[in-house]
Amino acid sequence: MDTLEQYRQIICTILTEHTKIPYSYGHIQHETIFDKEQDRYLVMILGREPVPELSVTATRRVHGCLIHIDIIDGKIWIQRDGTEDGLATEFVKAGISKDRIVLGFRSEELREDSEFAIA
Repeated sequence: MDTLEQYRQIICTILTEHTKIPYSYGHIQHETIFDKEQDRYLVMILGREPVPELSVTATRRVHGCLIHIDIIDGKIWIQRDGTEDGLATEFVKAGISKDRIVLGFRSEELREDSEFAIA
């Protein structure tokens, strides 16, 4: 299996595992969006959560991007990481070297001080 296909498989596996983690409150579901042609991978959240400060029965809509990963020029770009422990750590544990992971949600100046790829 070539490196690019291996990256795709690792990303899809890790993101799918994140969809299995339930929210502690509200009725929130996860949706994965895997675009292997554009190498864009997302976990979206949507549903309703309680708003106790308004009333006992009040809820608000939740809709947003929890995770956004792109593969750009053979590197894994973490564009959005809404996880507690961090996706970069999970990718390293899965065998991807730090010089192939870009923390895209950080500015280039901050990436220079990390142990991960700058771009």
